[in-house]
Amino acid sequence: MGEVIFHVVLIVIMGIFFKESFAITTGRSADPIGPAGVPQFILIIVLVLLLISLFNAIRKMKVNQNKGESLNLNITFYGLLVGIIVFILLNEFISFTLATIVFCFGLFFLLGQRKYLKMSINSIIVAILFTFVFGNILSVPMPRGIGIIKELTYLLY
Repeated sequence: MGEVIFHVVLIVIMGIFFKESFAITTGRSADPIGPAGVPQFILIIVLVLLLISLFNAIRKMKVNQNKGESLNLNITFYGLLVGIIVFILLNEFISFTLATIVFCFGLFFLLGQRKYLKMSINSIIVAILFTFVFGNILSVPMPRGIGIIKELTYLLY
């Protein structure tokens, strides 16, 4: 039922966006499509796909209603939610890079990886790659942490 409600909410939001796209004005009368043409085209595609997905969700809900399936949430699901919360909280204290290393290591552990050396190396590589791409190439301001960690982050980004 939640999937159907989510689809309906998205369809309403996309409909509002589509209605608002008609307010986009054009400065040229020679342009047949205008500046609102591309957003309207994309919104029509999104609405069609949402309607198809909604009908599939309703059909699946009717089939599953007879089976009486329960919601299957396991430790990995809750661990991921807790991991995201801890990652967000750690960002301000131990910097983005170290928080990403901790998060990736925990995620690998939750997903069943037990080779700790490989998990550590992959976590460090992922953290450095994300830090380099977002901090240096895209110039996104990243959390630097506090104390000596803050001073060390200036070496990376």
